[in-house]
Amino acid sequence: MNKKLVAAALGLAFAAPVFADSSNVTLYGRVHQAIDHQSQDDDGDKTGGNIALEDVSSRFGIKGQEDLGGGLSLVFGYEFSVSADSNTGVGGRHSYIGMKGAWGTFVAGKQDGGNETVAPLYTQASLTGGVSNQGGPLTTIGGGGTALGNGVAIDRVQRVDNSFGYKTNIAGIQIEARHAMTSGNNLDALAGTAANNNNPNNDLTPGEVKENATRQTEVAATYKVGALTIGGGFNMFDQQAQDPTVASQPERTVQGVAAYNFGSFSVAGLVAQTSLYGTNAVNGEDSNTEYLLSATVPLSANSGIFGAYADSERNNLADPSEVTQAQIAYYYDFSKRTRTYVGFNRLENEVVAGANSGEKFEQDNFTIGLRHNF
Repeated sequence: MNKKLVAAALGLAFAAPVFADSSNVTLYGRVHQAIDHQSQDDDGDKTGGNIALEDVSSRFGIKGQEDLGGGLSLVFGYEFSVSADSNTGVGGRHSYIGMKGAWGTFVAGKQDGGNETVAPLYTQASLTGGVSNQGGPLTTIGGGGTALGNGVAIDRVQRVDNSFGYKTNIAGIQIEARHAMTSGNNLDALAGTAANNNNPNNDLTPGEVKENATRQTEVAATYKVGALTIGGGFNMFDQQAQDPTVASQPERTVQGVAAYNFGSFSVAGLVAQTSLYGTNAVNGEDSNTEYLLSATVPLSANSGIFGAYADSERNNLADPSEVTQAQIAYYYDFSKRTRTYVGFNRLENEVVAGANSGEKFEQDNFTIGLRHNF
């Protein structure tokens, strides 16, 4: 046999393992339900007293990575929401693909704060704690990113489409950044209309399409030294389709957080300010200020008490309001994967200016929950 052919065959045989499948795929999820008693007082009109069994952000997902050699890995994942109380409906939570190496992790897709995806300000705000992992009636940090929030005083943009994310650790500083290109062609419908013509940034003609009409850029840095954790970040909102004279959308959010573990208990705090496009005509305000204080007191190795108080201005509403939230809860961990908890949460929303000043909405929740991660 030709010696050159033998050598070539042996070379290919030894080289084959380099290209062998070295991917690692994991199926994971969470089943989380709560029994909730809710009552409301809408400026004297009291309703509620009902007991409901609710799903609390149950989900399942697939994630994995492939070793590409040289310290580089490909990472990917899909995560779906499910309704565990009724076993109906499957929705999208996040999906991503990207690269991971000694320099950090870069991913693209629909992102939130799970797995390898990135949600800088939401993740940082979550350092203030909670008993239900930021889901359900005992949520302390919301992830809706909307003007009204989603039943919490502190609302952060958690999940966004069409985004690029990057995270790394430099000298002990955890850095996260995300740029989202949401609402792709929504200016197409505005071209040539009054809403678009009132926008000084308008450069469209009727029928023209402008992509990525709404963009968000977030950066957060968090540093932990001993028992102390501190961090800060910002989120810039590029509302290209908004008339800047209308105070209805955020322009930028600046946030600071701090937490300290004293051993027998830990405390955490958040303060932030959101600048708005335009000024509210009712009270002349052009920004929202918010803060949150929380404390966790361990009672044993697997149980403890959590308490929080939060306050948030909402000057981006037609009726400027102030939202306050107070919460206390007890948790017990059967294992690292299974937790039960019971707690009480009060949310108040009071109109502070204008013709409806003094009107108040109150909501009380008494909740018992059970959560299992797999």
